[in-house]
Parts: sequence; structure tokens; C-alpha cells
Amino acid sequence: MAPMFRTLSLPSRVMPAALAASILSAAVPALAAKPAPPLDPSAPLVAVAQSTTQVWTALVVLPDGRMILDSPTSTGTQGPTLALRDADGTTHPYPDAGWNDPATPPEKRLVSAESLQLVEDGTLWVLDSGFDSADRAVAPAKLVRLDTRTGTVTRTWTVDPAVLRPGSRVAGVRVGRGHAFILDSGVPGLIVIDLEHGPQRRLMDHHPSLTAQRPITVGGQVVQDATGHTAIVHANEIEISPDSQWLYYQPFCGPLYRIGTDLLTDTTITSFELDDSATLWYKTPPLGGMTVARDGTLYFDDISTGSIFRFTAGRIYQRIVLDPRLRWPATPAITPSGQLYIPTAQLDRTPRFNHGQMAVQWPLTIYRIDTAALPPPIR
Repeated sequence: MAPMFRTLSLPSRVMPAALAASILSAAVPALAAKPAPPLDPSAPLVAVAQSTTQVWTALVVLPDGRMILDSPTSTGTQGPTLALRDADGTTHPYPDAGWNDPATPPEKRLVSAESLQLVEDGTLWVLDSGFDSADRAVAPAKLVRLDTRTGTVTRTWTVDPAVLRPGSRVAGVRVGRGHAFILDSGVPGLIVIDLEHGPQRRLMDHHPSLTAQRPITVGGQVVQDATGHTAIVHANEIEISPDSQWLYYQPFCGPLYRIGTDLLTDTTITSFELDDSATLWYKTPPLGGMTVARDGTLYFDDISTGSIFRFTAGRIYQRIVLDPRLRWPATPAITPSGQLYIPTAQLDRTPRFNHGQMAVQWPLTIYRIDTAALPPPIR
């Protein structure tokens, strides 16, 4: 059914973001999706890996079953920011020890891996924020391309300081159409890098769709930062459709927006046209991460309730898992065969979101769901 809304132009460079967001929410409601009944019982969770030392916030699964695991410095744990887990459960710094060694020059190491994307040709894209465990920017933010077949870095792109702002912190990346799309979670914005020709642009500066407008809640409690104030994290969750035509994104707190990548890569599109092009796609809860399957189905990790949802290309929204073991489920990964891997991160118990104190209850577990075995959602 076609959505019923009117177009609204927002003078976002003049209007305060909070006011603009309230007008946008009233003028452009989320597209209606009929929720399917939740699975009963929930899809079974299979534990596939555990950690007693590091908080893994994202992962990718290689064709042979090995996993590349992401542990940003903001989790407050020691060890490599990027690790490879072998089939026997042992982990190694990835791509090697040098790229995870603080003594290595910044341009040749990963300071804090914030986001991963594995594409079908074996290319792994890694976004490095450059922030250390003390929350200081000690190196320029950069995008790193690796070949997982050889375990080598093939190229890096330094994020141009001209597209950053005081307080910027890059947080999420997806690559498609020859461009990298990078979220700034510190100062709301979207950075687009032309990977072939080099130009970098900052778009949608302080746009309401990129700006956190409500608290993050977990188990009914408002998440606070290390200083005891309400935690504010701007757009940091990102995904791209299998055909690379659509970019999905949201702050931790939600909601989810969608915008066409053709608009983001067209340098003739004006900033005002872009401001009017983001669509409020679904009123999602706070998300720990999302991933997309080959058929276009989005899978969401709901940190507020410990749930996993799916949102099909046919706009059917359904909870497939509700389980107390999913304490702050983080960015999931799905394989071509439909195996969904979900790391539990307990980020609300890490220093960044817990008054500076570490209170993680070990071990942390990665679970797997066989989505191919799930019954199809009923429209």
C-alpha cells in the first residue's frame, strides 16, 4: 500500500536539529508494515563461540567457517581490535600482530575497528576510528581494504579532516557503487568517499535522520555514559541493500531511515534535495546492529528487549527471538546459506555506558540462528 504523506522541505541549516526532527516526525510518518505474529516458540539459539576477555561488537563469517571478530577500544577490554577465530577456537590478531600493535605507525595499524563489511569476492572493509581506550583521537580515521583470501591489506583511505568536525567520530561503513558511505556518530553527518577517483564529501550535516532524538533504553533503563549523563550516540548503525541501491541507517536509539545511493553519489544533487530525500523507513527500537540477507530481508538486534526481528522485502516485520541471554546483542552477520550469527556485547555494562566501570558478566557468547529453517512470515 502506498504511504500517505506530504513532502516537507526543511531549512536544516537554519532550523535547530531537534525542532526539525519533531516536524519531520509529524509530517513524514513511518511507512506502515503489518507485524506478523512473533515466532512461538522463538527460533533456537546455538552457542558457537565465547569470550572471557574481549567484548566483540561485530563479526563476519568466512566461507570456511572462521570468524573475523571486532573489538573496538571503547569496550574497555585489552587485546587486538580485530581478530581471526580459527575452527578450533583459537584467536589471532588480524590481519597480523603488526596491524594491531600500538608501536606500529598509525597509518599501518588498526587503532579501533568500528565496523566491518565482507563482500562476496572476499574483500573485507574495515573502518578504523583512530580513537584509543582513553577515548582520544590518536590517529586519523581511515578505511582499510583487506583480501581475506590472502589475509593482507590491499589499500587504505584516510578520511579527509576537511569532512570531519570537532567532536567527529566515524562509526559505521558500507561500500557499494564504487563508494564508501561512512556515518559520523559524534557530529551527525554522512561521509561519502569515491573509492576510485578519491574525492570525499560530507553530506546531510546535522540532518534529523542522523541525529539522536531520544534516550537509549535497555531492560527499561536509560543508558548513561561514563559521566553519568544520558548517553547520546548519533547515527552509527548502517546497512546497504544487496543491489546497493538503498542505504539504511539510524542512531542507536532509532528510528530507521532509508535513502537512495544514487542520490548520495550524484555530485549534482544539492544539499537541500538530499535533506528532503531521506525516508523514515520504520520506527525501530534501539538497535545493537543490523544485517541484510541476499533476499533483502533485514535482521535487527533489539537491545531494549533482547530480541531479534526480521523485516522482509515485502515489509513484514516479525520478532523471531526473545531471549534473556541476548543482553545488548550487537552487529550480526548472515551467511549466504542463511546462518545468522549474533554477538552478545553487554555494552551497557562496559565503562562507556556504565559510569566508567566494567561490569560485564563473562563469558560473552556468539549465537547462531538457522534462518533458512524458520517458517515464512505470514502476511
